Amino acid sequence: MNLDQQRAILAYQHIEPLASDKARARKYGAMTLKLPILVRTAGLCQALHFVHSRKDTNCTLLLDHLADQLIRVDEKIRDATTLCEQVRKAELRHYLHLTREATATLQWYARLAQSVLKVERTADIDADEAQP
Repeated sequence: MNLDQQRAILAYQHIEPLASDKARARKYGAMTLKLPILVRTAGLCQALHFVHSRKDTNCTLLLDHLADQLIRVDEKIRDATTLCEQVRKAELRHYLHLTREATATLQWYARLAQSVLKVERTADIDADEAQP
């Protein structure tokens, strides 16, 4: 099994249970679709800290899921808090590696948010979630 397949399998395991709760699926899915864009525009550290600062259970869950994926890159990452901390402290080479891995992983979450959670790219989220 290759790395991309591992990412996809774990992402599906994270997202599939959310499908039964429409409201939660919509909020989680909307942020899942926005986070890759935030990473590209603001950078990984700022994007993660912005999402973490929301203190919303769906945002924290998404970051916990991303942390679960990125543990294969950095064994110190355990949850949303340690993910933000490790990214903030990372040296440039490691930061770039984390960014590439996070971006590749988030693509699977975005795809699955659309296909499993049925969230559209135009899904509304709180106005203050749109910009870091």
